[in-house]
Amino acid sequence: MKMKKILQIIAAVVLTFSATESKAQLADGSIAPDWTFTDIAGATHNLYTYLNAGKTVYIDVSATWCGPCWAYHNSGNLENLYNTYGPSGTNELMVFYIEGDGATTLSDLQGLTTGTQGDWVTGTPYPIINPSSAATTTFNSNYAIGYFPTIYMVCPDRSITEVGQSSTATLYAAKSACSIATAPVDAEMMLSTSLNPSLASCDSVTPTFRIGNVGTTTLTSATITLKVDGVTQKTFTWTGSLATYANTTFTGVKVGSSVAGSHTISCVVSNPNGSADPTSSNNTATASFIIYPTTGGALAVQSFEASGMPTSWAISNGGDAATWANATAGYLSSKSITLNWFNIPSGDVDIVTLDPMSFTSGTGHTMTFDVAYRQYSSENDNLKVEVSTNCGTTWSVVYNKSGATLKTLPASTTSFTPAASTDWRNETVSLASYSGQSNVLVRFKGTSAYGNNLYVDNINVSAAAGVEENNLVNNVTVYPNPASNNASVDFNLTSDNNVSIVLVNTVGQLIMSENLGNMNTGIHTYQMDASSLSNGLYFLNITVGNNTITKKVAINK
Repeated sequence: MKMKKILQIIAAVVLTFSATESKAQLADGSIAPDWTFTDIAGATHNLYTYLNAGKTVYIDVSATWCGPCWAYHNSGNLENLYNTYGPSGTNELMVFYIEGDGATTLSDLQGLTTGTQGDWVTGTPYPIINPSSAATTTFNSNYAIGYFPTIYMVCPDRSITEVGQSSTATLYAAKSACSIATAPVDAEMMLSTSLNPSLASCDSVTPTFRIGNVGTTTLTSATITLKVDGVTQKTFTWTGSLATYANTTFTGVKVGSSVAGSHTISCVVSNPNGSADPTSSNNTATASFIIYPTTGGALAVQSFEASGMPTSWAISNGGDAATWANATAGYLSSKSITLNWFNIPSGDVDIVTLDPMSFTSGTGHTMTFDVAYRQYSSENDNLKVEVSTNCGTTWSVVYNKSGATLKTLPASTTSFTPAASTDWRNETVSLASYSGQSNVLVRFKGTSAYGNNLYVDNINVSAAAGVEENNLVNNVTVYPNPASNNASVDFNLTSDNNVSIVLVNTVGQLIMSENLGNMNTGIHTYQMDASSLSNGLYFLNITVGNNTITKKVAINK
């Protein structure tokens, strides 16, 4: 069984983390905050001092009671890295152990108590830092520590990467991605994914990029070129004053496209201080953006059974490799979409946006969907449904549930996959205030708290019945629902009229059709034979005159 837990930083409670959990919460490319600590031998260390000297810094954030931390500590990978490439080796990097539990004592580190895995000090050549409780809280917050061990690599330009519990060779190889100041003038475009998490509009977007100085002299100017799908759209001159390894962000320049869909912005830096840039490999950073159609289309009816999540739906990845994806489990079916919060770091935000819809026909629009979720323990993983009518410029929250409110089952410490219809709950979201709008965007926004997995199925947007339809028939009910072999359909006709019933599956295929002919005013019951139907979700369409009412019917034998 995979063991993992959210690190309660403030409470400083004793928790256990898995050696297989290898994702940190600071997105790769983020800027590492500076720190100054004194190690247990009395020596003081400042992160940026090492970085300014051109050294790459590796940080092992562990806890003395953590079993996987102890196993990796004893693997010797960080020890070998330090001995070979540290101060007594080639002197190109530093390694630090930073204790992540503020309650840990020196005796714990020395293996003299029952609350430790062993002696962490003897034989460890690199500095061991045991901050005060308050300093540990600040450090864990600044570095968004969500589990132990977390192994970070910080490049001289301050950019951070989570390198995980890797071999010495892999750790050292990761260092090759770092830019080192050797030439007098050298500008770089730094990883900017986390700066542009959800760029989207109907015409243009304004991205943010980070420029850094990896030259040995001050950077004061550079040429910036913005390309969309490889075609140059904007060129301008950046000016400022960046010391060696300093960086800054810039924004405010719009780029766009007239073609709906996903696009890539490339930001290229050149001519630092009016000179040729000596290193082309660090001159480009990219970001993705989405252009939405200016006019909405059909209302969403999606069960994912045909071919999974539509490729036209726009996904915004919060930084971790995992994001909204197709799942092999659904509500009375084998397909849905999922967020793997069991592994996605806390704070990571992932968004999937449905195709634009027109709400110009009908009134009282609503959206229904099925959801399945359970916590790992008491985490507040969050799901929102948001709506925009201005091409994504602003969004309004119409559904917001977290943790205990969102869950459909009790907490579980194993990775969750729904296995029964009772694992799911049907949700109804009113979109009535958007009726009449010609271009409505709806998106599902998931924010991880490093809990357990979320599943969403059967997303259906519809308009309420019109006045005429309500005047013809009312009180339509299907029971039992879910049904097994038979289901009863009750309806009340307000006047004599022709009635027909059609049953379709979630991909629109006709399952059964029956014309009941002209029926008298009053209450009627139609018996539907479901004995030959497979388990799953169906739509029952009752047509009275020229109007149709649709009801969902679940078959579960």
